[in-house]
Amino acid sequence: MPVRNSERFLAETVDHLRAQTFRDFELIAVDGGSTDRTLEILTGYQDPRIRIFQQPLEITPARNFGIAQSNSPWIAVHDSDDNSRPQRLELQWQAVSRTPGAVLCYTDVDYIGNVSAAGGSARFPQSQALLAMRLCYQFPMVHSSLLFHRETALAVGGYTWRWAEDFGLVGRLLERGRSVALPQKLVEFRLHPTSNTHRLMNEMIAMAKDIAVDNCRRFMHLSEAEAQRAYAALVNRGLPGQWSEWSWFLRSCVPRLQWKSSELYAWLAWQTVKVLQPKKS
Repeated sequence: MPVRNSERFLAETVDHLRAQTFRDFELIAVDGGSTDRTLEILTGYQDPRIRIFQQPLEITPARNFGIAQSNSPWIAVHDSDDNSRPQRLELQWQAVSRTPGAVLCYTDVDYIGNVSAAGGSARFPQSQALLAMRLCYQFPMVHSSLLFHRETALAVGGYTWRWAEDFGLVGRLLERGRSVALPQKLVEFRLHPTSNTHRLMNEMIAMAKDIAVDNCRRFMHLSEAEAQRAYAALVNRGLPGQWSEWSWFLRSCVPRLQWKSSELYAWLAWQTVKVLQPKKS
């Protein structure tokens, strides 16, 4: 858990983690130079599972530093303004333990805070095939719900992008093993105007496009030009005049996707209906 001037929600976040039904974990907090009460809050807990490191690092190297300090084969990600419900770690640990070849696990979420724009909750792809397809144009999960295999993450280089770093990592993990989706809403994702997601939206959008195009290229074995075109087809589907590009995508790209599932084909069918009946402006 990277922290920097996180006093507003930090105690609530840590309290939720300490209330986990799965008790055998360590909380690695990497402080990037807080000037508020962040360190005071963390050091106030008399809990040997909480390990605090002061490192003047930005978010991506801070995440990699935390992975390097971990003693566990599995890394549960957590941002300092979100909450994990009591069974989160227990259910995720059970899920990856019973899934041979699992390298990552994520859950559905409830939104808290300023939820008017996002709605109250979100359900994410349940199959690896639909997850891969969605990763070709957006990041279809909440980072704070992610559990991943440490050695696999290190093998693919860890977090490598300055922003949208979660997007980049998940795409590379997906090619190394199985993903496990839990439909339970085990994380509360907080929306507020001081979050990195809100403050750095433009920078994240620019980097997310590059990551998505690269996922198109790798997942569907496309050339760079084809990957750019596939990304545009996914982003612009449903807009007037997009049938020819969507039809090209269905014929030329979808059959080359590495993973298949009934959930993926149902999603593609629904998207095709929307392309044929675009929203009126």
